[in-house]
Amino acid sequence: MVAEPNDANLTDQDWGIPRSALSVRIPSWAHKRMKTEAREAGVTVADLYAAVIERFLDDEIQHWSKALLTGPTSSPSTTLAMARPLVLRVRAIADERDVLISALVYTAVLLHLDEAPRAVAAA
Repeated sequence: MVAEPNDANLTDQDWGIPRSALSVRIPSWAHKRMKTEAREAGVTVADLYAAVIERFLDDEIQHWSKALLTGPTSSPSTTLAMARPLVLRVRAIADERDVLISALVYTAVLLHLDEAPRAVAAA
């Protein structure tokens, strides 16, 4: 008997959705926490980043119209393979707002990790 895949656990790649690379600068401490959380949840780190970024773009970005958080420019570059529509959305928003993609992602990650000073959003 062959086990049926659980649709809830299928990634975008499993569904055949093309992926694109998104390279961002994320401090090591934040990336390590994301990797640990992904491992504990049984998902890939790229899928966790995608969920965090998508949630930020859907629910939080309007509160961050004047400022985004940025990490040190010396932060290591991390390349993530994500669903192409999300990567295109991130790039379009970064272009429209004239901000770095890393700032969008870093803000989303810090909010997710509950490390972002929310008062900055209201500034």
